[in-house]
Amino acid sequence: MHLKRLAVALFPAAALAVAVGCFSDPVYPGNQVMGTFRFQAKLDAARTTCDAGSRDFAQLDDAGSFYFEGTFSRDTDAGTGFFTVQGFSRDAGYTDQSVSSTHRAIARRDSCGTGCEDSEIEEAMNVMLLSDSQARNVARDCKRLDGGVPEGDIPAPTENGYDVSLACGTLQDIFLPGKGASCKCNPVTCTTVYTLSGDRID
Repeated sequence: MHLKRLAVALFPAAALAVAVGCFSDPVYPGNQVMGTFRFQAKLDAARTTCDAGSRDFAQLDDAGSFYFEGTFSRDTDAGTGFFTVQGFSRDAGYTDQSVSSTHRAIARRDSCGTGCEDSEIEEAMNVMLLSDSQARNVARDCKRLDGGVPEGDIPAPTENGYDVSLACGTLQDIFLPGKGASCKCNPVTCTTVYTLSGDRID
């Protein structure tokens, strides 16, 4: 279970059909689109307490990763921000170069038993957006970040679009138990953590 599936699980079927039909010409909320990124999410086993071998908690390739695309946008007048995956937009907070987005949704899992329909995931994404010059200064490799902000121009609007080319950070999924009498979640709760590296593709 990961961000892409979480977004789809929340999206009404009729709206999803419309989104798929319009996928070639998407419209994002707000008045400033900062860019669309292809992310690699790589499991951080040392910080993960779920059984990553169970499809209830992870769907990974042989390298322990999964991939998804997402778009950052914001409304500069209202001071609101968004992160959109597969046509579903969730709230996101923008502070300087940092973006955070937390979302909670119903996500049924087999390990909670038959008839348990209200188990949930609380997902938190935290990334730093890097301009093209900042990304070049770390060789476009998120692993080379040392916790600070690399040298270079700060991300900003330009006549050629928003100057941001790399997104680095983490994705955390907390699996929460259902509250119904039929819910026998095992484990009751656990966490998966991923490191994120996103290259701009638009």
